Amino acid sequence: MDINFIYSGKDPRQTEALNFLQRYVAERGILANIVEADEEVSSPTVVINGRTLADKRTKPRSTRKSMYPSIKDIAEALEHELWSL
Repeated sequence: MDINFIYSGKDPRQTEALNFLQRYVAERGILANIVEADEEVSSPTVVINGRTLADKRTKPRSTRKSMYPSIKDIAEALEHELWSL
């Protein structure tokens, strides 16, 4: 499995999402190549085998700065990809 993760290391939530991704893959013994890119982004972008999970907002964030994709979204995408192989 090929996973690209673009995130901002300055945002602790995005760093937490990266840590989650790394733990998730390691704990389940998933054979994956994870490529990380630390850039100035407001939300992380995750590409799993060519499928992109990215922020699709057309308007600025509200005062509740929820992150997309969330850890739950990342886990669901990984599970979906695993069962699709």
